[in-house]
Amino acid sequence: MLVSRRDRYVLAATALVAVGVPVGAAAWVANRTEALAAHLGAAGGVPVRIGRVDASLTGSIRLSEVALGDVFAAEAISASVALPTLLDGELRADEIEVASPRVALEIDAHGDSDAARLARRLIKGGRGTGHGAGGKLRRIVVSSGALSARIAGVGELAARDVELVPDAGGVRILTGALEARGSAGAVTIDVGFARSSAELSLSTMTFGRLLAVGGAGTITARDRTIDLREVAAGRLTAGGPLEAQAAVDDQGIARPVSLELALSRTSSEVSLALHGEHVPLAGLAALAPSGIVIDGARASGTLALRSRAGTHELRVDGTIERAAIHHRAVATAPVPVDATLRGTLAVAPDVVTLTDVAVDTGAIRLHFGGWLRRSGPLAAQLDARLETAPCADLLASVPAEVRGSLDGMVLQGSIGGSARLALDLAAPEGQAATLAPSLLGGCEVLAEAPAADVGSLTSVGTEAEGYVVLKDIPDRVRGAFVSAEDGRFWDHRGFDTDQILRSLEIDLRERRLARGGSTISQQLVKNAFLTHRRTLDRKLQEAVLTWRLEAKLSKRQILERYLNIVELGPRIVGIGAAARHWFDTTPRELTNRQAAFLAAMTSEPTTMSRRVRKHGGLDPDSAERVATILRAMKRDGVIDADEYEAAKNAGLMFARTALGGEL
Repeated sequence: MLVSRRDRYVLAATALVAVGVPVGAAAWVANRTEALAAHLGAAGGVPVRIGRVDASLTGSIRLSEVALGDVFAAEAISASVALPTLLDGELRADEIEVASPRVALEIDAHGDSDAARLARRLIKGGRGTGHGAGGKLRRIVVSSGALSARIAGVGELAARDVELVPDAGGVRILTGALEARGSAGAVTIDVGFARSSAELSLSTMTFGRLLAVGGAGTITARDRTIDLREVAAGRLTAGGPLEAQAAVDDQGIARPVSLELALSRTSSEVSLALHGEHVPLAGLAALAPSGIVIDGARASGTLALRSRAGTHELRVDGTIERAAIHHRAVATAPVPVDATLRGTLAVAPDVVTLTDVAVDTGAIRLHFGGWLRRSGPLAAQLDARLETAPCADLLASVPAEVRGSLDGMVLQGSIGGSARLALDLAAPEGQAATLAPSLLGGCEVLAEAPAADVGSLTSVGTEAEGYVVLKDIPDRVRGAFVSAEDGRFWDHRGFDTDQILRSLEIDLRERRLARGGSTISQQLVKNAFLTHRRTLDRKLQEAVLTWRLEAKLSKRQILERYLNIVELGPRIVGIGAAARHWFDTTPRELTNRQAAFLAAMTSEPTTMSRRVRKHGGLDPDSAERVATILRAMKRDGVIDADEYEAAKNAGLMFARTALGGEL
């Protein structure tokens, strides 16, 4: 085939451009390498280094040993120049290859990074040059490189087999294996994904949609591990929340969980929502508060956290099964917990609030709300409400480990109620605590609990040796114990709300359990049927049995039984034994001061006995306690002013046997 003279000119010109332009460009760039690096460094605000520039006759330009600060480094960047570009007299690449890049990003909590800020500066610095206008970059190929990122100081990402595909809005980033690791406190998350993709806007250098699939990994909490599978994570819309889904391995059963994380650039608000169904909690057992046992527990529902402007809010709506409370303040044995919990806890700089909190377990449906001031003198308010329910169902809903001696009690009727407890230590002494209770309905007992039948106290022990009937105990002796332990004994129905609140206020002001609020009726129940340990289960049983005691026995019967079982020294039980041991006399012959001494012993019988014996008589601390009882006896009208003065100044002679021997 003949080639015309015109075609020969075109071919010669094409060859000249194909060879001459790259060679000329390479020679020009090589001479300006340092100036180019300085220009890029000034634009990006970081040191830039370019080793050398090579060009091939096929239209390829290669930059070796490129580095932009600590963010980016690569062995080489090669640009393939298309023939049409050369024929048009322009030097534009349609494909870029990056060899062995090393990218290290520092990403903040809002998704911005040092690399993005660098790119924005470079793009801004390169605007308006006019070079390459109208060009199209087909793809960017990355080989043998590594992409690593640190996210807000709590996580790291590392990707391999990275490919960048330009599109109309920016660049699509495709990766092979992606490793993600994060930690918060004692919890570490490690997940590996088979592949991932992301959309990057070149105009703003921000990420749009994200997706990572084919994941598996672990959550480690101290020495416990949770296995994850079927993990997928991503953001489905630009600016939308980050979402993750996984399955927690539960002895071969996949339990689905999902997580949603939203970050607001404008308001600095962070919100996180976690949802799961029958998720095993054993892997988090090491993080549970002391006394909470979740080794065999399952949880379902949603846990949501939100943080904004110094306020942190926790919202719970779910159920927990097969958990347990094992704490000495609750019961001696682990107490099983199967409950539904809903509500919001908000912690602000100045106040903590509870809103719409509901706890359901069996027939027990409790509602709570309130607040606690975080600064200044303690101030708080707690509102509680029990939904009306059958009495029998309420008792059956209390775990057997807490019911204890109440087992076997048969009830009928329905009951509910509400109460508001308010505290303010800024108020005058004696006015810092108030309680406003309200009771609806009532319970009727068809059969008493076999292990704690308070009706047995009407006669049991009255014929025992040393038992003293009430008529043989003078008013001044009875009055000493009532004034010391329960000044409103004759007026209340087993519980003295005023005394309970007064004791609570004193405990809070002194920041210790300095005072009890038990009535004589409560103490009789405790001594007759229960242990002396300070636990929630004992207090519940004590409350129910006190209610039954007041219904079955008269006040005189209650006081008589109490005076015959109260401990008044080591292994010294009852007023009769105490009168003989300490003063070698009978209750009828006790003086006012002697009665005040015995009444003073009720709060600390062993300790006070030890002090008296060590001192060889009434020690200063015990004397102050006796003086307090005498003042109370005068206040309550047990003794008049003359009797008070006489008792205050009287001596106290102990029996010889009381001051000898071992305690």
